[in-house]
Amino acid sequence: MTERLYLLGKSTFALSIILDMLPAEYVEAGLISNIPDEENSSIAFPYMSPAVRLTEYSEDEVVDWQAPDFIIASIGKSRRRIAEYFIAKHDIPDVRFIPLIHPSSVTANGFVYGAGLHISPLSVIAPYCTFGRFVVINRQVSIGHHTVLHDYVSINPGVTISGICDIGDNTTIGAGATILDKIRIGANTIIGAGSVVTKDIPEGVIAYGSPAKVIRDNNP
Repeated sequence: MTERLYLLGKSTFALSIILDMLPAEYVEAGLISNIPDEENSSIAFPYMSPAVRLTEYSEDEVVDWQAPDFIIASIGKSRRRIAEYFIAKHDIPDVRFIPLIHPSSVTANGFVYGAGLHISPLSVIAPYCTFGRFVVINRQVSIGHHTVLHDYVSINPGVTISGICDIGDNTTIGAGATILDKIRIGANTIIGAGSVVTKDIPEGVIAYGSPAKVIRDNNP
């Protein structure tokens, strides 16, 4: 097996985006799914790219899990589950998960990020932001200076996060939401699409509206 890159999981919605964003040096990639196709609700949607030769493999066909580059092939709900499954089973070091940042996005000097970052087209990251592991920034997102996004935070399209905000682990910000300056949002929280967050939101809740209010607990 000669691929330098393996895509882990198989969200075909995400794959259509990821394959289109891959740097030019990745002309071949392997795809390894941890769920059968018949359990994959996205499988009916096209995702192949003429620029990348993609070959599907089983886990036991990979001889060395320490040397290749990896990307999690999901940018939605299944991302954390896929990452934790493969990391725990195969002891993949963080350094092997490459960042995927679209060239149309703007990332400022002083921007620090962890393993497996994904930034889609036309997003802007201001100076001195700090992102944790496996953060997802979808298209046309604006994130203000000195903002901290913790592990597995997912920011949906068109979100604006003002400066000096802090977003906890595994939190999702819905499409088109606006987070005002100096706001803290706790871990495992969902902010509904189009919401305007004007004050701190606790962990483990679902909040939405303008201004955003806690509606209920975010039960697992």
